[in-house]
Amino acid sequence: MPQIFRVHQIILDEALADLINKEGWECHPKAMAYMAAVHTGQVKLGVENRCYSHVSSVVADDLEHVYEVCNIGPEDRITKHARCRSLGVGDIVENTDGDYFAVANVGFTPLSPTLQKFMEYYDTLDRELTCA
Repeated sequence: MPQIFRVHQIILDEALADLINKEGWECHPKAMAYMAAVHTGQVKLGVENRCYSHVSSVVADDLEHVYEVCNIGPEDRITKHARCRSLGVGDIVENTDGDYFAVANVGFTPLSPTLQKFMEYYDTLDRELTCA
């Protein structure tokens, strides 16, 4: 049964990309979090440092379907809230029950209870700022 999943990604803006090009990947916590997430699937640094942004909402049947829709479509199942890219290792998907899953090299890994609470807290803050 279709539901709406929320996709969270670490997005590097132009200013940070310029800094990375100038000083290297260790120049900023967000850059280091991005590298850890994308290359090893480790999301802890990114979650703890509030590097993830809710970038899109996807209508899909399950996590595997979210992956398919984000990578091959159809586009009409995706509502973009910010600049985003295809779904890949190190991104985080939230289901309608409020559970968070990191995209792994193969499949999805549930976030630990501690990281789950970080994501819930930051998401609450973001929603309050958006509604204010």
